[in-house]
Amino acid sequence: MLVMALAMLTFAAVISPAAATRREGGSVTVNFTNNSDRALSLATFTMTRGCLIGSQPSEIAAGTSASWSSEPCLGSNGSAGNASFRVAGETVGTVQVSWDSPTTGANSYTQTAPGGYVISHSGGGGSNPTVQFTFDCNSTTCDGIPDDWKRNGVTITPSDGSAPQFIDLPKMGATVNKPDIFVQLDWMADETHSHALDPQAIRQVVEAFKNSPYNKHSPTTGINLHIDAGPDSILNFDTNATWGELSKARQLTETTNLGTVDGNGNYLWDAFDTIKAEKGGFVSSGRVPIFHYAISADHLAPGSTTLGIAELPGSDFILSLGALSPDVPQIAAQAVDFMHELGHNLDLRHGGDADLPNNKPQYFSVMNYSYSVRGLTAGTTTGIADYSRDARSLNEVFIDENTYPFSSKDYDVVHYCQNDPKGPYITTPRSKGWVDWNCNGVQNRGVVTADVNGDGQKTRLSGHDDWSALRLRAGGIGLPGAPLLPDPPTPNNEPTMEQEEGVLPLDTTPPVTTATTDPADGRKDYFTTDVTVTLSATDDISGVSRTEYNLDGAGWTDYTGPIALTTDGRHELLYRSIDFAQNQEADQSLTLRIDCEHGHDHDHSHPSGQDS
Repeated sequence: MLVMALAMLTFAAVISPAAATRREGGSVTVNFTNNSDRALSLATFTMTRGCLIGSQPSEIAAGTSASWSSEPCLGSNGSAGNASFRVAGETVGTVQVSWDSPTTGANSYTQTAPGGYVISHSGGGGSNPTVQFTFDCNSTTCDGIPDDWKRNGVTITPSDGSAPQFIDLPKMGATVNKPDIFVQLDWMADETHSHALDPQAIRQVVEAFKNSPYNKHSPTTGINLHIDAGPDSILNFDTNATWGELSKARQLTETTNLGTVDGNGNYLWDAFDTIKAEKGGFVSSGRVPIFHYAISADHLAPGSTTLGIAELPGSDFILSLGALSPDVPQIAAQAVDFMHELGHNLDLRHGGDADLPNNKPQYFSVMNYSYSVRGLTAGTTTGIADYSRDARSLNEVFIDENTYPFSSKDYDVVHYCQNDPKGPYITTPRSKGWVDWNCNGVQNRGVVTADVNGDGQKTRLSGHDDWSALRLRAGGIGLPGAPLLPDPPTPNNEPTMEQEEGVLPLDTTPPVTTATTDPADGRKDYFTTDVTVTLSATDDISGVSRTEYNLDGAGWTDYTGPIALTTDGRHELLYRSIDFAQNQEADQSLTLRIDCEHGHDHDHSHPSGQDS
């Protein structure tokens, strides 16, 4: 008995130290909050020790939280695991977290985030801990520019070996509580002409962003857009202060074509990248993680009439307005083209979230081919630059001509008219109150079916809210120290000038109709034989949709050919035309008398507006 007692005491002495550090528990609850502007999707989830309770989240939407728990099982020493999440729209790096709550030893947690983001954890102590991971952008407004840089400026060492560069963001107008987008715009020029943008075009785009409804991660709406287009360009349009010594934008040597396309029609960025990387150029400025880089050039490639191209998404774009028709207002076209290509950098496509279908009438955006050169119109104001603010759809199978497509800014609609020889894309002013979707010149009371975007189909056309979908961080933005990679070949599917010429300018003038009699009339429209009246109409812009007449009060009838008058007496002919833009001519009239007992023929015609 004494021996057994001594043995038990010895065993107790051996296990006592471990028992002193051993604890109950080992379960973990992980709370994960996504404060960024991007959704997270689960990439990997591994339990290295213990078992998962329930299930792990497959997605954590922006501005939401998720949680999961684990516990010891099968005799494990507590529970531990790790998870990684992909960030929507990001191609490099994942969000990674790990947790470890052993029944012996200290709890431990790790976390990493890709460039442009930050992640931290709090809590996590005790035997059955709850740990909080918080994922966020690296700046208050999620624009990719860290708050500290905005407050104090930043010194960046360029990747080409140039000397470190101090970028004075406070003097450039950066603000912590409002998103900022910076663009350096170089331009080509020679002794005879320049591709520098007009200051009014730059102002128009800056004000479009300033007055936008964008309000993510900001107490106010709008985005501060800063365009460095040279030392003399305007930095602050409220004070007219110029960029001066803060500018790094420069004039480039004129060349007819900035690059080439490959056999598949993809634009090759080699020439652009060479200019971008020249010593003393954009890369040497240290601006790569802050500024988009753009070049205003002549033409994009030999034989191309494309007006620009951009990375999608990314931070490089080109304006190639040398192909612009002189009939297009130049300042508006510059503003709209700049905003269109920058929109691609910000992850917008020609249909909003996809390139096709295009030309959707209710998609009021400069990304839409229908509004991408002449811009949007509102009443008598033309050449407006804006992204879509609404996501309303339009069903081509059931369209009510009496309901005008909604626009919070009262923009006028552009739609396709297949039978218009001058079009085929026509602007219908909102003041008309209805849209002649099937282009027959008549306001149908019921629904109609029509191909209103010109793609040969009749489908439901989805809308897209561009401003709420902008991706402010793309390309090099928010990635200091990232290697400078060449731009990949980009599909050259931007609108050509030929396509844009199919979008007619705003038409507010009605047609002019002329009435001609055969045989020619006699004195004071007195005829002594049967008379045939021929109506002909012309329209300067959109073209004539329909001509109609009303003979002797019998009611309005579509004009399809000469009108025969074969009875004696007094006749009154009313006539008018309507164009494809729904401008209706005022009623015109022709009065004549027929008396077949007399035999005198004379000659006369009646142009629109000259009643008899």
